[in-house]
Amino acid sequence: MRTLSVLALGACLIAPSVTVQSAAAQSVEVTTLTAPDVFSGGAHDTGLGEDLWRDSSAQMLRRVLPTLGERPLTPAARGLAVRLFSTGANAPTGAGEDRALAAARGRTLLIFGDAAAANASVERIPNLAAEPALAEVAAETALITGDDNRACAIEAAVTEGRGEAYWLKLRAYCQAISGQPDAAQLSLTLANEKGRDKVFTRLMTALLLNGDPGEAAYHNGLELALSRRLNATADDAALEAATPAIHAVLTGRRAGDAPPPPPEMLASDPLGAARLFVRAGELDQARIIRQALIKDDMPGVQTLDLDLLDALIAAASGEAPGPVQDALVVRAVAGGRKSPAIPAALYLAALGAPMDGEARDAFAWFDAGKSGTPPARLAALQLAAERGRKGETALLVLSICADAGAAGPTPADRAVIIAALRKAGLEADARAFAVEGLLALTGK
Repeated sequence: MRTLSVLALGACLIAPSVTVQSAAAQSVEVTTLTAPDVFSGGAHDTGLGEDLWRDSSAQMLRRVLPTLGERPLTPAARGLAVRLFSTGANAPTGAGEDRALAAARGRTLLIFGDAAAANASVERIPNLAAEPALAEVAAETALITGDDNRACAIEAAVTEGRGEAYWLKLRAYCQAISGQPDAAQLSLTLANEKGRDKVFTRLMTALLLNGDPGEAAYHNGLELALSRRLNATADDAALEAATPAIHAVLTGRRAGDAPPPPPEMLASDPLGAARLFVRAGELDQARIIRQALIKDDMPGVQTLDLDLLDALIAAASGEAPGPVQDALVVRAVAGGRKSPAIPAALYLAALGAPMDGEARDAFAWFDAGKSGTPPARLAALQLAAERGRKGETALLVLSICADAGAAGPTPADRAVIIAALRKAGLEADARAFAVEGLLALTGK
């Protein structure tokens, strides 16, 4: 086998004055600005636009959003959730002042590992301390992102539920770092009366007595803040136990983000390395390996393997699949009903891949397996996509993925999801779901 080598890669225009102007020329266009609401805050420009929730159902948002995080989602679904709820855009009509829903939004972003986005989603909401759930999300995001002063200011402003364990523990921490050890000890005692937290007590005691903190802990923002202040060290197990948001802060990448393949894999399994490069978003490296595979006689690499790799690169890049789709249809016909070329062709078709007449005829009779989603929800998804309701389309996709769990939607449902996302204008997410499905076909 040959070893593959991969290369690193103001001027102003003044109109002449006139004595008489038409009524049309004198008219002024007035644009009504929508007042900000509890969903207006956002972390960054996600490309989804301020009209994200236009014409979407507030009732559907209330049904789906609070349940996200109860079951594991695939990386593509998590990415969609983060992008959706990171976007600063007014909520659907009727939900703009729903502070409990705003808390659920911030909590969801924390669950899926984006503390900065969670913080941005709540930090500008006025009087957030009046809603305990919203205040707790804001305090946690402040602690995780290293803003202890903001977390303590939120704690000081909370009135409802001040005697709950979370606020007692945060109060103890804030009193300790502000030089009030006796008050901090009292707050710690009251917190333990609500239910003893051994890890928090260990770290707080070390802070109060300037003792040995032991292992760092990362189960929540308070533990992270204490561990930072105490310069506590952590082993791999502690890092593994960290919440997704804390893991992302500590490592610089969210759980599920794919690293590139190890260098030795380029020689031992170049095809697998190319797939992992696609997963990591390094498409140029994948293309280099693909070209080398054409030139080199690689044992164990079948024509179908190359077709699936071509499909992966096309789906990830947004390039027109061209002859890739027709080749997949040919492989599917030759491989029978269990051929991975069938769902691969289905995913590319959902992305809009063209087919000639002969390929369309064969494609129409493929058996892609059963759907795992109620027909009414699939119909609602298609309708939302056709009407351009981006937010509602994304919510329905996330509900389907939540029901499917870590295994992800069935190939039949995934194809419907890809087509709906693409039709609604969520092209990047459609490609992400296609890439994820194609990688699953190769076992990577």
